[in-house]
Amino acid sequence: MILTIGGLNMDEILTVQEVAKYLKVSRSTVWRWCNQRRLLAFKAGHGWRVHRTAVEKMMGYSLEQFEGEDEAAIQTYSGG
Repeated sequence: MILTIGGLNMDEILTVQEVAKYLKVSRSTVWRWCNQRRLLAFKAGHGWRVHRTAVEKMMGYSLEQFEGEDEAAIQTYSGG
């Protein structure tokens, strides 16, 4: 049975530690992203919780930034 609350699959709610492990960054990095609102999260007790889609959106945005930078670097390098 999958627990859903307000349309959210609760199996997809991650702790800071789970996000850090998933992205291979430190927990303090994830906390900083939450505090800076770079990563959409909510407080649950004394800790942050993050929906998996928020992590995927942040990663997608970061990948789009990298892709844009890579294309610009390739154009500069190739003289384009």
